[in-house]
Amino acid sequence: MREADGYDPETGLWCCGVPRLKLPVRPSRGEAEAALMQLRNAFRTFPFADAPRCRDASLAVEIIDVSCPPGRDESAFLNALLTAVCRASLWLAPGLLLTAPAVSGAGTGKGLLVRAICTIAFGIRPRAFTMGSDRQELDKRLAAELIEAQPALFLDNANGVVLRSDTLASVLTERPARVRVLGQTRMVPLNSTAFVAITGNGLTVTEDLARRFNHCQLDAHCEDPELRQFGSGFLDQIERRRDELLVACLTIWRWGRQNATLLPRGKPLGSFETWAEWCRDALLALGCRDPVERIEALKANDPRRQRIAELYRTWWENHGPAPTKASDLAEPVKAIADPQGRGRQYLATFRQMDCRHLRTHPDRASRPLGA
Repeated sequence: MREADGYDPETGLWCCGVPRLKLPVRPSRGEAEAALMQLRNAFRTFPFADAPRCRDASLAVEIIDVSCPPGRDESAFLNALLTAVCRASLWLAPGLLLTAPAVSGAGTGKGLLVRAICTIAFGIRPRAFTMGSDRQELDKRLAAELIEAQPALFLDNANGVVLRSDTLASVLTERPARVRVLGQTRMVPLNSTAFVAITGNGLTVTEDLARRFNHCQLDAHCEDPELRQFGSGFLDQIERRRDELLVACLTIWRWGRQNATLLPRGKPLGSFETWAEWCRDALLALGCRDPVERIEALKANDPRRQRIAELYRTWWENHGPAPTKASDLAEPVKAIADPQGRGRQYLATFRQMDCRHLRTHPDRASRPLGA
């Protein structure tokens, strides 16, 4: 652990806002478990969707029952927090996808949770930005934010959309990633170590982005979450407690690294093997759920994937394994392949969608695409 103020000649880094921390040299499992409970208690008022809840008499609100093991959503948050803390030391790391129901998701605390994570990890409250009018505008904004090299990239209010971005996909899994400078034709390499967080109500991502995010859902189980009674100054409290909460995160990290060979391994996740060893596996050993389990469900929600799977099933029901000309397609198949009725030439392009697999894998008609 390096602690410095200003220029640190040993590392060549300029250090700003680095607190003085007292960590156990060799944390025990008990110390790691106590650190995890400290983090859970600090965020127990957030409505993680699948978490068991109980009434807190002192706060007079419903909170997470921390006597139960963390669920998938709380585990995804804890993984994101640990990821943010050690992001600068990780070559690659997944981002955080923080969602809430489309109708009753406003006011659940998505933005507050992202700001709290960044306050602990970086000592700053991140600056949020929005998607803009189209994908091209989104990619421009992403590139501009990444070029500034802030420690966190916070895309907020991506509501009711299926998020697609080649720039975002590249930045999360490639180093360097190449982006185009705004107003110029030249490409520049980016070695980004930004912690990426995206929030939205009714938000999902395309299949290619699904594996690049920890997915956490908040759900207050009420119609107007913003009307819930909470005390003010939560972020101020997190700022005051930053040292102890950061020590808790680093205690878990150090315990995991020192006992890496003894920890259980979670599901593999390509491109993020080091992240899995440093962040996910330590939390897994302490009773958290594996956030990688969520990826398949996130992929299944991709409308394009659903459309192709429906096309496979409908094709098999109407044509079986027989090769079929575009002009001879059954009406139910046409309705899926060409819902706007653009005609035979457009239908002919669906040969590129690998419908030929229906002839060699007829069981795909009853299984999700890619099964």
